[in-house]
Amino acid sequence: MKPADVRGMFIGYVASRYDSRILLDLGFNTFAGFSTHVANVVGANVNSIKNWRDEFDGLNPDPKRKRKGWNRKPTPSRVYMKMQLDSWTYEQLLNMTRSILRITSDFSDNHVNSLFGWAINGKDIDAKCVVEAISAGVLSFSESQDIHAVEGGRKLVTHLKIEREPRISREAVVRYVRNLGPVCSLCTLDFSRRYNLGTGEHCLEAHHKLPLSYRSAPSLTNLEDFLIVCPSCHRVIHKKRAFDIDSLGMLLKRYQ
Repeated sequence: MKPADVRGMFIGYVASRYDSRILLDLGFNTFAGFSTHVANVVGANVNSIKNWRDEFDGLNPDPKRKRKGWNRKPTPSRVYMKMQLDSWTYEQLLNMTRSILRITSDFSDNHVNSLFGWAINGKDIDAKCVVEAISAGVLSFSESQDIHAVEGGRKLVTHLKIEREPRISREAVVRYVRNLGPVCSLCTLDFSRRYNLGTGEHCLEAHHKLPLSYRSAPSLTNLEDFLIVCPSCHRVIHKKRAFDIDSLGMLLKRYQ
């Protein structure tokens, strides 16, 4: 998709999810006037703005909303964008919208492009493969942002990749092992005893306590932001989507 269309699709999602609230906060009384303004700023077709909103209506059912939207199966790119944005707060979506409409500069063009690179650089068939894998339980949405491909078929699927700095995660593991040994902090598996491995031969991984996908903009990561776990526990964390403190605490309590 063209960057202009991806931006228009994003705003269609926001307009569907928050309806008149987003219009009022941006100084518009009608969606017609708003969509015309959006189309002029981002360079998209004005009718497409309305169509994207109506498509997302089918994914954001609201019995109180008078507008019915489209009652048809949405395309995979709309489904995947909804997965990406449903965890965002209204304030985050509003700030992104303001940046796209050149009202603020909180999000640069490059940052917007990186967030939706899977749509700009990929094809809808690529998004379909990822959506089907998530729907089938093969991987979670967070995992779809962490990997480079969905395997098992006969094609390579490119998709969203969150920017990471591997050096700090490696340092978090090194310091943890140096201080506490090669022991999973969740299930307490000791690699040196179970597999007769040395201190530096463990398979421990650094897990972001708060997934990077929850950040709307680049921000500082500290060593304390990681949980050092074995690959099995890391998989369980993502499978159970235990990304908040309470859910993670329940997992820790269950294992201890």
